[in-house]
Amino acid sequence: MLFHLIGAGKCQKPQWDPRILYVPDKRSYDLNETVILTCPVGYWLSHTEVSCMKQNPGQGSTAFQSIWHEKNGRGRWQPVGRNMTCVEVFQVVPGTLEVSSTSIKLNWTCSFLDACQHMLAMCQLAGPSSPPCKSEKVTEQEILHGQMGTFACPPLQPFTVYSITISVPPSTILFTQHLRTKAMVPQKPEQLQLDASTGTLRWKALPSCRGEIVGYQLNFTARRAHDGTFLNFQQVTVNHSVTQYTPPPQSPGSKYTVTIQGLTAAGAGDASSLEFQAYISVSGQFLGSWPWTAVTVVVALSVMVTLSAVIVWFVLSRRRKAVPIKTEEDHYIELQPYENSDIYSVIKGRSLSKEEAGTGGQDREPASPHLPILESSGD
Repeated sequence: MLFHLIGAGKCQKPQWDPRILYVPDKRSYDLNETVILTCPVGYWLSHTEVSCMKQNPGQGSTAFQSIWHEKNGRGRWQPVGRNMTCVEVFQVVPGTLEVSSTSIKLNWTCSFLDACQHMLAMCQLAGPSSPPCKSEKVTEQEILHGQMGTFACPPLQPFTVYSITISVPPSTILFTQHLRTKAMVPQKPEQLQLDASTGTLRWKALPSCRGEIVGYQLNFTARRAHDGTFLNFQQVTVNHSVTQYTPPPQSPGSKYTVTIQGLTAAGAGDASSLEFQAYISVSGQFLGSWPWTAVTVVVALSVMVTLSAVIVWFVLSRRRKAVPIKTEEDHYIELQPYENSDIYSVIKGRSLSKEEAGTGGQDREPASPHLPILESSGD
């Protein structure tokens, strides 16, 4: 039985295919109330709009009854004379759904010719983009013909979610799916710089616009500064949350080149590079770390210079003390006469004769070469 009649003013909910969805969904519907019917995605229904209407009385009856009607191809309402069923007609061919970083492509088949007429395939951005990533809106529509074919979206952006929908107007959806395009290698890291005071490298974190950032790869190449000959190479990989790195101590006088690349599932992106030379500038700011051997040599030299300066100062000060102080030569110094005396003495400076300096002078105390001799003088 297709449906039950419950009087002239209402229609009971039909007992059709249990997969059919009713909007609105009620146990009974009022006269002239329209109901939209839909099937699960991938299934097709011949009619998607029905209405509860009065049915003219049949032969031998004078009472009007309420019955479900559907629109025919000419847009006129006619009684539903069969059981409404969801038919699986559209299918994406297994193994043909291709998703790359810039495109989505699929092969399809339709098993029921009537359901395949005027199918509309649409590809569009699933949601708004979020800063700093900017996704351009895409709305690609294509009418599909026949019972098989291929549908491809226009050029798309990497690592972005798009909605793929294939439907039959006005509202029968045959296929719908949200798909994210694959990742690409990331952009070039920006603001790579070296903190001269600490020897730390810093850079700006990359956004996940082309793919989820999984880390950063740093490459260090060392060369001799005076002739550019190769010394060594080192590669370091850090986590995606790291935005700075302090390399090991560098040899003074060496020239270094560092490159940094972001990493996604697709691989390493374009590299930013920076060159620096390990030395101490005039202002004392480090542009590279000295090894411990160089620090030891510098300290030892400083101690030796300080010690040498102390020794020189000590020697010079000792020599100053050993030099005799030159005295003025005094010829005659007249002494003031004593009171009530006409005799006065004068001090006369003279040197010892050779005889006085000889052996004979041993019996008496030797006189100083500059010892003054007192002589008496009268009137």
